[in-house]
Amino acid sequence: MKTKGVVLSTLAAVVLAVAPGVAAFGGPASGSDPLTPLRAAPGVVAAADTLAGSVGISVNELAYTGTALTAVTAAVPPAVPAATKARLAGLDRYGTSVSLSKWTFKNPGDAQRVYLARADVFDDALTAGVLTDGPILLVPGACGNPPAVVRAEVDRLDPPMVVALGGDQAVCESQLEVAANGRATDRLAGADRAGTAAAIGLYQFSGGASTVYLARGNSSPDAMVGGVLTDGPILLLNSAGNHVPQVTRDAIAALDPDRVIALGGTTAVSTSRLLEAADGRETGRLAGSTRYGTSVEVAQRAFPSGSARVYIARGDGSNLADAVASGVLTDGPVLLVNGPCVRVPDVVRDYLADTQPDRVVALGGLSAVCTQLLDDAVAAATPPPPPPPGPDCDVVKCVALTFDDGPSAYTSQLVDTLDALDVPATFFVLGQQSNSRPNTVRRTFDHGYQVENHSWDHPQMTTLTLAQQRSQFTSTRDLLTSLGIAPTDMLRPPYGAWNSNTRNLGVPLILWSIDTRDWESQNTEQIRTHVRTHIHNGAIVLQHDTISQSVAAVPGIVADLRARDYHFVTVEDLVPWAGPGDLVYSRGQVIDASVEAVPEVFDGAEYVPPLDAAELPQG
Repeated sequence: MKTKGVVLSTLAAVVLAVAPGVAAFGGPASGSDPLTPLRAAPGVVAAADTLAGSVGISVNELAYTGTALTAVTAAVPPAVPAATKARLAGLDRYGTSVSLSKWTFKNPGDAQRVYLARADVFDDALTAGVLTDGPILLVPGACGNPPAVVRAEVDRLDPPMVVALGGDQAVCESQLEVAANGRATDRLAGADRAGTAAAIGLYQFSGGASTVYLARGNSSPDAMVGGVLTDGPILLLNSAGNHVPQVTRDAIAALDPDRVIALGGTTAVSTSRLLEAADGRETGRLAGSTRYGTSVEVAQRAFPSGSARVYIARGDGSNLADAVASGVLTDGPVLLVNGPCVRVPDVVRDYLADTQPDRVVALGGLSAVCTQLLDDAVAAATPPPPPPPGPDCDVVKCVALTFDDGPSAYTSQLVDTLDALDVPATFFVLGQQSNSRPNTVRRTFDHGYQVENHSWDHPQMTTLTLAQQRSQFTSTRDLLTSLGIAPTDMLRPPYGAWNSNTRNLGVPLILWSIDTRDWESQNTEQIRTHVRTHIHNGAIVLQHDTISQSVAAVPGIVADLRARDYHFVTVEDLVPWAGPGDLVYSRGQVIDASVEAVPEVFDGAEYVPPLDAAELPQG
């Protein structure tokens, strides 16, 4: 018996056979999402019906209409839950605006209005994203007849009214009448694009708005991505960005917002024009270093907790045609990419990696966002695979290599060595050193090594008050966190010196069971021999990545211990149960916080590591 997956895979082949050269868009889809569109040709719909009937698939599952056919493809669940992809596209920009309409307004009667905007000069459509009662459909310039796909969508939605955006030069009266097909008509327009933006804003926010967004009036991509913002309209400067039109001033006065926020950097909306428009109100700015960064800033404001869905649209140069109707989308932000097939901008890639949406949807066809670019965006949104399980230290012999006092000039060399040997390790870093070498400590963390706290500037903790000890810990933790490093939840007290105050800092105190005394010998072979001689199961080995000879000893240490069947782990994997105030010397010697112990200072107290940076931060 045929399965749906087999039939639907066959369907794609039939489509390609019936319509040579047809491009298949998108990828796996599920649920009620828009499905992957395929360009149809005569005979495709009949083929779809035949295949669908062979396994009882409904017409709704194939979801084809007129010249657009969509099909579900079977997806094998990956080992790691991966983001999926889809595409909202038509055969051209008009069809894409219809696809967006169908996705947002699924049923006849869902839209109270349909808005028409000119497709080749889309200034008026850019600020219309704030409209929520109907889709934006595109029509040709020069008073061309609305395409059949647009007229069919108006008939499907059957709204009470069809509204032109902009003056007669944008959408002429005859276009409006043809599209409306007997329905009531209206127009949101001003004397220029700033006036039209004001008309749109005052219509949508007739009772006022808490926020007004200000964009440059030059077909700004910043205005387009701002359509996902729902707390206020987008109003415009003049095209040059050097003047606040009176119609914009009047609209701001009528809306009486609490704040006025610029969309884009100071080259788009200067600070002086922003202050002028705000007229004493609070101001702000959503801007990245590029339009791609600005789209991310807007996304973060509109969806502060992220979203399950993200849309990507071509936004390089003036290539905004497939994105201008995206303002109707309310379930996720629109991010700009530099298509059609360049690469996902780093700032967008980072946003996708941070928020990990379930689905990435391309707006427009392959000429807007190619398959490879969509796949790259999906890959960025997909959580990295979990690391392979580490050794079970209850079953095999384990040892944790630890390195103190860095980062230093030798730390990157050590990271490269550990990478090559595939050996995990734990770095107890100083805040002062990390502040001097932020890229080095960030690289250490990014390469997968555990980065923990060794105080700010290596004092003997027993000489400090509780408040001073806490400042040593929190100053380092806060610096590391600001560098994108996971908050430290362990402390190695300098010199191994601790007292009751240190135990009350609320983290495990990580000490050691093998002290290489590398600072004393500074001899690579002696350091290696010391570890080989004193190794025991569950050991925590103390070295310093500030000492070149100790770094050079690592390959020999690893070879010696592997020859004796030892497995390398981080401290957190060696003693995962260690709790606040515990004293951890090795896996087999952990003194619980509830047990009193005699404070001590190890022999290494006379060793003062090389420090070359700032004073302990105040506060």
